[in-house]
Amino acid sequence: MTHVAAAALALAVFAIIPTLLSTRRLRQASPRLLAVGHLVSLVGWSLLPAGWLACAGLGLAGILTRSASGPAACRLGESWFGIDAGPWQLAGIGLVLVALSPLAWQGARALSFARRTEPRGLALAGATQCRLSGGGSVWIVPAAEPLAYAGGMLHPRAVVTTGLLNLLDPAERHAVLEHEGAHVRLGHPRLLLLAAPVARAYQFLPPVRRAWNGLRQELEAAADAEAARLVGTAPLLSALARIGLARVAATGSGSAASFGDPEHLRYRIRRLQQPRQPAPAAGVVVVALGIVLAAAFAWCACALITPHAVLPSLAVCVGTFAAVGSRPLWTLRS
Repeated sequence: MTHVAAAALALAVFAIIPTLLSTRRLRQASPRLLAVGHLVSLVGWSLLPAGWLACAGLGLAGILTRSASGPAACRLGESWFGIDAGPWQLAGIGLVLVALSPLAWQGARALSFARRTEPRGLALAGATQCRLSGGGSVWIVPAAEPLAYAGGMLHPRAVVTTGLLNLLDPAERHAVLEHEGAHVRLGHPRLLLLAAPVARAYQFLPPVRRAWNGLRQELEAAADAEAARLVGTAPLLSALARIGLARVAATGSGSAASFGDPEHLRYRIRRLQQPRQPAPAAGVVVVALGIVLAAAFAWCACALITPHAVLPSLAVCVGTFAAVGSRPLWTLRS
């Protein structure tokens, strides 16, 4: 198989798998497994535009200069397509930097926003820390605006305002607190911080949009599953319904939107209304798709640019993708 055919096949895999993960049958798998697939997709898409732009640019240079290695080889480790070091190599580096600049800019913005909005210091001065039965804690902040979120970079925390809790009865409050605490225990704030720059930089790509939307939906569903395990499905479902009604009553102010956007809220309510154990067959398919996705990304990101010692480079890349992508499966206890 030529490099062009292999690259086309890999691109088809990258484009199709995020769509498959959003199908009704595969959504019967564990939300944490589905989040793994979407996260691996986003991590891979963060690298592909830069690598493929460099390959295309240097391939064109190979055609123009009639270099021996051919335009599709993309062997950056062999003096960039067989082109001797010099201005073409500098051009390739420049193409990579240009392609990565939107990602770097969005990453800097995301880090800055996370630092500015991290709950700490005076923001928590009047707050009450509530310990959770599932582990960890939630900070209850006296504020009229209905708000619930988990955020932060160095020390992620879950925050819920009294304005939101006042809408709920005691059982519903417990469910909401456990839901937000689950986000922190499952590491969701940092996962979203990692994925958000990719989604914003390459939002013009439909697979990236689908993977970002799917990741956020499944992280919310995973936190719902944790909360339902601890307090039951009924209080959580009732809380979501009340919050949805409060959003409608807000007449466009968006005051309740911080607990979830409308599409995700509907998705979560449907899951809770029809509770079922994750389907093993769907889980096996999701795992298989995740492995295919990680292997394809690793091949494109590493093997094509390091033609020597392909297996070691693939092993390192697959290990990196596996370590990052499997993070939604971990649970932190505190």
